Amino acid sequence: MTVRPVRHRSLVEEAVAELRRLIGTGEWPVGSKLPGEVELSRLLGVGRTTSREAVRVLIADGQLHARHGSGTYVAAASPVSEFDRELRRSAVFDVYEVRAALEVEAGRLAARRRTPEDVAALREALAIRDAAADLAALVEADLDLHRRVVLAARNPVLVRLFDSFVDALREAAAHLLADTDLHGGEEEHAIDHAHHVLVEAIVAGDPDAAVEATRSNLDRTLDKLRAEGVGPR
Repeated sequence: MTVRPVRHRSLVEEAVAELRRLIGTGEWPVGSKLPGEVELSRLLGVGRTTSREAVRVLIADGQLHARHGSGTYVAAASPVSEFDRELRRSAVFDVYEVRAALEVEAGRLAARRRTPEDVAALREALAIRDAAADLAALVEADLDLHRRVVLAARNPVLVRLFDSFVDALREAAAHLLADTDLHGGEEEHAIDHAHHVLVEAIVAGDPDAAVEATRSNLDRTLDKLRAEGVGPR
């Protein structure tokens, strides 16, 4: 029988555990900025070298993200997989190509399988999206609406797939919505209209119209990205 010796955890491991606890319990929610190195060291009761190493561990795990010249921010409530990290490194165009493939099928299935509860949830999510007052709220409302469409498709694998790259979608959507050349004015109105058409197509049980509305929404974005030289033609 092989027995492994019990080891005391290092200060770095203790600091990592405390940072994970603070993030996991919502003390530092996703999107929040961590205190500076000096203040973080004081809060943790460790030296700056220890706190710096602990932060590096969480950056490597995908829970923290360092923005040059700005600071370190919480990127995820728990460590992310290598697949998640690869998604976050992916180009916006690549993410949207996959999103288009997934959501076209989700819209088709949702139109066939939606329940009265799905209809109510979709209309509520659409109203929240319409009322979004700023960029951050619009991104979250948009993602929630599309997740409601995926849920209405009644396919747990499809839901799991959507959830697996929702963080990458969030970053890509925020990038696009912040770019006034890609989103704004008439373009914004057309995208809003496409969302209304999508919801009504699902409510009406019209798979073809749901597919067309989804393609109209996402293909418009992909075409814009191609025109800007972001993705392949």
